[in-house]
Order: sequence, then C-alpha cells, then structure tokens
Amino acid sequence: MPCSVLSLSQQHLVFSVTPIISTLRNITPKPLHTKNPFVYIYGTQIHFPQIKTQSWSWTKQSCSLFLDKDTINSQWQDVVEAIRALPTSQFTEQNGGFIRTISDFNHLLASLVLADEFELALKLSSPSYALTPDEYTYSIWVNLYCKKDDPQTAKSILTHMLEDGFQPKVATFTTLINSFCKGGKLQQAYEVFEVMGQIGCEPTIHTYNCLLKGLCFLGRVEEAHELLLNIKKSKKKPDLYTYTAVMDGFCKVGRSNEALELLEEALEMGLTPNVVTYNTLFNGYFKEGRPLDGVALLRKMKEENCVPDHITYSTLLHGLLKWGEIGAALSIYKEMLKLEFEVDGRMMNSLLRGLCRRARNEKEFLEDAYEVFVKMRSRRLVVDPVGYELVIEAFCSGNKLDKAMECLYEVVRIGYSPKAFTFSNLIRVLCLEGEVDKALLVFIVMVKDGKSPSKVPFNLLINELNQQGMLLNARYLYGLALKCGVVPRNKPEVYLPGEARCIDFF
Repeated sequence: MPCSVLSLSQQHLVFSVTPIISTLRNITPKPLHTKNPFVYIYGTQIHFPQIKTQSWSWTKQSCSLFLDKDTINSQWQDVVEAIRALPTSQFTEQNGGFIRTISDFNHLLASLVLADEFELALKLSSPSYALTPDEYTYSIWVNLYCKKDDPQTAKSILTHMLEDGFQPKVATFTTLINSFCKGGKLQQAYEVFEVMGQIGCEPTIHTYNCLLKGLCFLGRVEEAHELLLNIKKSKKKPDLYTYTAVMDGFCKVGRSNEALELLEEALEMGLTPNVVTYNTLFNGYFKEGRPLDGVALLRKMKEENCVPDHITYSTLLHGLLKWGEIGAALSIYKEMLKLEFEVDGRMMNSLLRGLCRRARNEKEFLEDAYEVFVKMRSRRLVVDPVGYELVIEAFCSGNKLDKAMECLYEVVRIGYSPKAFTFSNLIRVLCLEGEVDKALLVFIVMVKDGKSPSKVPFNLLINELNQQGMLLNARYLYGLALKCGVVPRNKPEVYLPGEARCIDFF
C-alpha cells in the first residue's frame, strides 16, 4: 500500500504517548457510570490507573507507539465522555483538574487524536495551562491538523516548532508531506521537504513514497520515475510501496507495460508484491482495453502465492464485460461464486445481457444465462428492462417457451414495458410451434400493455388460426386489426363444401 494511505502507526510516527497514570492521593475513587474498570471520577478529577495491555509498547529511548485505533476507542471511550462533560476551566490542576504537567497534556492529547476525537482535542488545547509546549506537543498538533485535512495550519505549527528551537522528527515531516500530497499540493510538500534538508533531517523511504504518490496523483509520472531512479542510486532501498506508487502512476496514464516491468524488477529485488500491487495492474489493463492480459496476470499472481481479493476479481470481471470478453467473464464469475465473492448488480446485468446475446448463435450459453437470471432474482437484484428482453429473446431462440412466457409476465407485472418486437418475437415462435392458444395470450398482454400491434403479429396469428381451423378467431382478429387501422396480409379463410380453394370472406 502506498505511503499516502498508510495509517499513522504504520508510518512509525514518534510521539510521547503512554496511558495516563494519575496518583489517587488518598482519595477513594467512585466508579464512573460505566463498566470500564480503568476510569474513576471524583468531583472534577478523573483518575486513570495504569492500563495494562499488550497493545501499548513504550520505551523511553524510542518513544514509539504501537496501538490500533480499535484499542484506543475501547480503552478511552469513558475518558472521552468524562472530558466532554467537564468545562475546560476544570482541566487544570489549579481548579482540581487532571492536567498537571506537559506530559499529562501530551498523553491525553495524543490519545484523543488517535481516537479521531479532533474537536475534543481542540477543546483540550484551548485553555491556558501555564505549560510550555515541548517537541511532542508540537508533533501531536501537526498530526491533529493533518488528520483534520488542514495541512496549512499544520505547517504553521511546524514553523513555530522550529522557531522555538525544536527539531521535528522525520515522521512529523513525513506526516505533513503526506497530507499535502494527498490534497494534490505538491509545491507545498516540496517546501516542507526542503526544510528537512536545511535542518539536516534525513528523509526515509516513507517520505519519498509520499512524494512519489503525490507526483503520480497529478499525472507527473516521468518525474516520479526519475525520482525512483534517484532513490535507487542513493543509499535508500526502495520498498514495495515505492514500486507500487510508480506502477499506479504508469497505469493511470495508459502505460501498463512499463508498470509490468517495474513489477518484474521488484520481484528480482526479492520484494514480494501484495494484492494491492497486482490490483494496480488489473486497473491498468482494464482502462487500456486489455482484459485478457488481466486473466494471464491472475494466473501469475496465483503462481507467486499472492491470494487475489474481491477487488481483484471485480476489477477483472468488469474489464472483461466492458470489452466484450463474455466467455472469459463467465469463467471469472463462476470462480467468484466458488470463492463466495459477491458480484454487484450492475455487473450481473452486464453478464446477463452478454450471455443472452451469445446464446443467439451459441446455444450452450443459454443455460448459463438462465442461471445468472435465477441468481439475480434469488438475491433480489434489479434486472434491467433490456436484460429481461434479452432473456425472453434467448429463451425464444432456445425453444424454452414456457420460461420465455414466465419472464414476459414477470416483466409486465413489475412495471416494465417491453418493446413491441419482444411480444411479436414470442408470438412468432409460439405460432411456429403450433402453440396458438399461448400466442393469443401473449397478444392480449401486448394490447393491455398499451402496445399498438403491427401487421406482423396479426399476420402470424391469423395464418396459424387458419391452419388450425379456428376460423371464428381468425375472423375476430382480422376485424380487430381493421379497427386498429392495420390491414393484415393474411385473411381469414372460408372453405366451401366440395371446393378446394379459399375465398375472401370480406
């Protein structure tokens, strides 16, 4: 995954963050009105006995935090509620509050930021505590405003940090550069990068990854590729995210072959591409109209023991459908079903339409089309009107007339209005099979649906009625045609006793 989308913990941000440890000072605590055994409230004081959890890893030398957001939310929910309820004037020690040192402030502020409690973190920052911000205070504020998508304010805070004589850690710079790059503000990102060089802060590969992602986001792939070449010439070692970022840039501008070369290069370096790296190429092949190359890539992916995910299959299926590769799309669809990956309704409709069109000439696709149709109905997915019409047509061409009629009745019942051609086609096939009774039922549905019959259904029905000796029906239908302003080519026949010819009745 490219650096620009990494979480803060994944970027190894260095902050002075530990659980708040308060001295109870001979006070018998009362449990807060929750089930959390780690939080107590007494008057306006909130006490946090040390939370023992393997989620925290703290050393004084590294000041590193390894904590997932879910743990923060579960451990600090009661803390958040308690602080939210207190006026800001009661935060400080002078008013009986719980902030006594800058360390107390940093601990709580960082926890609120990690829990995405931005407004509460700003509330905590608003009073004057007569405390001097230290390096970690500034770093946490930079992080806060970056997470709030306000890198400009974060940059101002970084400037104050430098003016106060503190040197930000590389992770703080990287966070700010990443925030600018995500917003497409590459000039500001490079300004921060230049400050790093001026104060002698050595960028990491994560820093470069953010710049690469920003360049590719703006379509400046040549610059991104040049930066990659410079990284390889330096002491820095490109990682998987480095290659993935540039591959993504190439794919977005239709240069998937160059992206594939980078993938091969990453493999030669001993890097193990993950599913995100491969999905980048699948997107590129899709956009360039090369979905069958995606099928080959899927095989290669499996050979490299990288397990495809739902995005992999969905992207590949979408590309195959868009570019008309129905046979390959059907195979991928069946593979998705085996893996219990869900296919969205839009692609199911595309697959259904494609299979029905193929079934006109290749009858073996008819059963697959019907299975897709049944699957859609079982999942209560909306089959679009064109899909229904093609299903009816496919059943007609495959001589599945009962299923065709069932679909026709269903589509009318749910409020769609099939084209007159759909009705006429079904009437034609029913008449060819001698099913004139059913053909008349379809004709009645057609009229009730508001369709004005053309000469075609009248001619078909009158001809078949004549052949089956249903002359009264043929006469009635002929009269109805005339009332509709249609003069059928075929007319009702009357056979006189002893004569082997037909005469016009009218």
